[in-house]
Amino acid sequence: MISNPIIRKEVLSALRTKKAYLIQGLFLLVTVALVLLLWPEEGLQDIGGQQARRILSILSLGELMLIILFAPAFTAAALTGEAEHNTLESLFFTALKPSEIVFGKIVGALAFLIILVLSGLPALAMTFPLGGVSAMDILAATSILLLSAIYLGMIGFLVSTLAHRSYRAIIITYAVLLVVCFVAAAPAWPVSRNILKYQGEIGQAVLHVIASLSPLEAMLSLVWPDSAYAQGSANMPPFWALFVPMSLALTCVMAGYCRYRLRRPPAPPKHRAKAHLIDRGVSARSFFFIIDPRRRKRPISWWQNPVLVKEFRTRPMLQGQWLMRVVGLCLIASVGLMFLVSISVSAFVAESAGMISNMATSVAAMMVVLVVMTGPAISAGTICADRETGVWDLMRATPLPSWRIVSGKFQASIIPLALLALATLPALLILLFFNMELWPNILRVCYVIGMTIMFVATAGTFFSSFFSRTSTATAWTYALVVSLSMLTLLVLLAEDLFSRRFIEAVFLVNPVVAAMDAAGSGAVQKYASLNSHLKIMGLATATMFVVSVARVFQLRRAS
Repeated sequence: MISNPIIRKEVLSALRTKKAYLIQGLFLLVTVALVLLLWPEEGLQDIGGQQARRILSILSLGELMLIILFAPAFTAAALTGEAEHNTLESLFFTALKPSEIVFGKIVGALAFLIILVLSGLPALAMTFPLGGVSAMDILAATSILLLSAIYLGMIGFLVSTLAHRSYRAIIITYAVLLVVCFVAAAPAWPVSRNILKYQGEIGQAVLHVIASLSPLEAMLSLVWPDSAYAQGSANMPPFWALFVPMSLALTCVMAGYCRYRLRRPPAPPKHRAKAHLIDRGVSARSFFFIIDPRRRKRPISWWQNPVLVKEFRTRPMLQGQWLMRVVGLCLIASVGLMFLVSISVSAFVAESAGMISNMATSVAAMMVVLVVMTGPAISAGTICADRETGVWDLMRATPLPSWRIVSGKFQASIIPLALLALATLPALLILLFFNMELWPNILRVCYVIGMTIMFVATAGTFFSSFFSRTSTATAWTYALVVSLSMLTLLVLLAEDLFSRRFIEAVFLVNPVVAAMDAAGSGAVQKYASLNSHLKIMGLATATMFVVSVARVFQLRRAS
């Protein structure tokens, strides 16, 4: 295996990048911070060793969340990066066999994730001197981390064989990991325990198997089996016992499919037929110019930002026909969610007086997660995409000031995100039919979603101005917004181990918690402060915008 030149090249090139140093540093910094925060005062430990096991569980879950966060950065662009650099075809003209090429790329892509897991092993071993934790417990948690890194990294590598651009592969990988790690585990969580409760034996078994696909659920069932977040069907094995064989089998299947995809050199892309502009004039169909890509567009008006118009006319993800399709899908999903919400409220309102508030909390959190997951895909390529294609040289020659260029890019990211939020808003408004007193809460949720849209759009523009590649800017934007909205929720699993002041400070920057607080969730209202959250996120948004303008001014002056 070591003699494989692709493995040596991939590992060495990955370890020599600045991205590797930053990710490794962040990983160690977070693990050390968790150890310091969770370490008992004066090294005292309870007799039963329960506190040591809780510390081990939080450290294991924290490292797992970091692996989920960093996996797409190294695996999703493993093959698309070769294609973008025009070096993929040259691999098939070497003396290496296709199986050696696939094996080398897979091992090279997963090597850094394995190094991350091994670097976090000393932090897990720190719980051993406290007592109550055996060497087998640490070894079992490390094994789940290694298996999860390989399993999730293989998903990113599979997406890399199917996608054509690195930034698209990263976006798809983050979406798939969100479904695999969080959506699949939802049936086992307290917020949805009724899903398992009201199912038959077969239904419970199916949902239990689906939840076992999540490495998060597997880790919870191993290190914290008594947690309310790890309770499945009583007639089924624990989640980790099913996760191990299922993840190994799926990893082998994905590796076999990658071998099948790469058994032949990639064919050159087919030439697309040239589009012909049609001047249809003023008619009844002129109303649909937004979704008609072949209609000749009107000249740019004096009051319009030409950069904004250019973005909507040239970027595929912002063109009207694709944007309207996405909004239509969100509307369809919103209508379906409206029916589910109404049925759920009608079915369970007699059991709990706070069921409507819980539904509002779930829908508000879903809307924020939608913005968080789609925002980087739209905003992270605003500036670096022009630098990759050579359009930036034309932007430098324009008489437009730097702030107007950034403003046009910024608006091009905000408008589609606002349309997506409006398309899912009916799922929240349907709750007013059951309880009109929710109207102030819905208004507060809209404030949080609006601020989240501005923050995510500005973060994408900020990273896009500092990185020259869209894939790198997309990865860092996702890393920032996902860590703020998902990783900080980890403290809810062990509220008694963290101080109240620390939890409040962490939740000040979490848009999901802010949305839940605005919707009236009692679980987070004791920690969250909506006004402080809006002020901090507004200040961060303004700061990143000013820095982006300064960076664009610098790029325009560079020779």
